[in-house]
Amino acid sequence: MVMLNLMQWGALADMSSATRFVWSDAYIEEYAQFVEKYPSGTVENGYVSLYCGYYESIATLWKNDLLNEDLLFDWLLISSPWNRVKGYALGLREETGEPRIYENFEALAAAQK
Repeated sequence: MVMLNLMQWGALADMSSATRFVWSDAYIEEYAQFVEKYPSGTVENGYVSLYCGYYESIATLWKNDLLNEDLLFDWLLISSPWNRVKGYALGLREETGEPRIYENFEALAAAQK
């Protein structure tokens, strides 16, 4: 049931648009260049924040044993999405001084490897 709710949330939150942007040629992997072109408040910045937040939420459920790991890894590829946005995530951590930003997403990607 949790997995179905996550799928529904992703659809309602427009994860498809966020995913298309993150995997498009318009996405910039290097954080400083990304925020220069897409500062906070832009649609594009919002897409990446949504994308990372969605995976962070899934990863937090996984970390707390609320999602079966085998089912999760059969359902989603985590390491490629993390590798695509890790420049953004790590840059945001550094900029804010908050080391916990997207930490569960990162841990889940490492576990999937």
